[in-house]
Amino acid sequence: MLACVASAALCCAAMMAPARLLPIHRLFLPLVVALCACGQPATPVASREGPISDVSEEGPSCERWPQRASRPRKVVVSHPYDADGYGSDLYEVLDLSEDGKLSARRAFFQMGRLAFGRIVFTPDGEVGLAAQEDGSIGVFRFDRFGAVQVVHRAFTGAGYAGSLVMDPLGNRVYVLDNEWREWGGGIYSVRIGCDGRLKSEGLVAAAKRPAGMSILPPPRRGDAPRAVLAAADVLGSPAGNDVHLLAWPARMPAAPAVISSTSGFGDDLSIVSAVARTADDRYVLIGDNSEFSGIANRVSVVALEGDTLRRVGILTPLLDPVAIVLSPFANSGIVVSGYGNAIFRLVYDPASATTPFVAKGAISYVGRRPQLPSGAELIERGGLRGRVLIAELEGVRQVVFGSDGAVTDLGLFPLGTEDDLGSIVGAIGVQP
Repeated sequence: MLACVASAALCCAAMMAPARLLPIHRLFLPLVVALCACGQPATPVASREGPISDVSEEGPSCERWPQRASRPRKVVVSHPYDADGYGSDLYEVLDLSEDGKLSARRAFFQMGRLAFGRIVFTPDGEVGLAAQEDGSIGVFRFDRFGAVQVVHRAFTGAGYAGSLVMDPLGNRVYVLDNEWREWGGGIYSVRIGCDGRLKSEGLVAAAKRPAGMSILPPPRRGDAPRAVLAAADVLGSPAGNDVHLLAWPARMPAAPAVISSTSGFGDDLSIVSAVARTADDRYVLIGDNSEFSGIANRVSVVALEGDTLRRVGILTPLLDPVAIVLSPFANSGIVVSGYGNAIFRLVYDPASATTPFVAKGAISYVGRRPQLPSGAELIERGGLRGRVLIAELEGVRQVVFGSDGAVTDLGLFPLGTEDDLGSIVGAIGVQP
């Protein structure tokens, strides 16, 4: 029942918003249009949006050092539907203990609606940000007592936010407007104040359909960082290439420079659904979940070889690869299949120059298989290193990468019953 209602709600969201809000394949749900109930308000829930201290025009610089690696963490999920199946702007805070146990204390707040995707955090875990389905950015922060406060319910003015990429220093977030250049497509820089308030710094790189980006550490000490961007084009990149290596400017806001470009799929038919890089910074994997290309869904494997990008191969078929997560031990990975209701295991062999990744089929599950899984977040530090939290219809599933390459399912932490529409999980985020 939940899968049917969720599909109907996605259809409803599609009719209420421009197509650029959602991957095209999620808009094609004609069989459930009759279940949509667009325009109906969600039941209001009190939030703690209160007065925020002013930030100076320049925005003071904040040192956002990572917290202790092994510690309790906050997990934040969105609940995009209310108990009646109408749209909801509700978010919930869960507790993740130091030994990996999830608990729900029924702590909620409101921003803008978010049906699926990622919630990103500053490196210290204090400020969380979400690219909401109307193109705005929702911002919240945790105080020193762990209480949540909404900073921006819907920040606008930095393009149409399709996805967010956190700067490694935590003083900026980069907004990817997944649109054509003529309609504002590109990378925007947004300053994060000490109290979490945002200040737009404008467009730093015009691009066509920028759908995912990963910022890499500098190749050498003292060098500026680099980034891999999945986009039909960016700045002056060569035509026909859709994966780009960028030199990130030492001081922002400023325009990056294109170092290298390649074609990740060998055609222009892909709809990028996920981007991930290996822990050793040698490969980038890019998911394609287009339903209209006539080509089976796939994952492109692109090698990072110094200042050059090289397409190594294609993993296919991998139905609806909505999320890709690669092990911090650099020996395995997973592909989360939304419509396939599955989690596929990848084996990574860095020694192989021709087939570094091999798909090994679905992992073994504790209890029943996933139900419409979507976002997935990796913990890279501390005693929970290698733990992945995956959003599903009924709750949050945990999967663990082993140092030996194994991938183990720990089962689902439910947030409601099978018929509880208000418990459906959309996006997910975990403090670093």
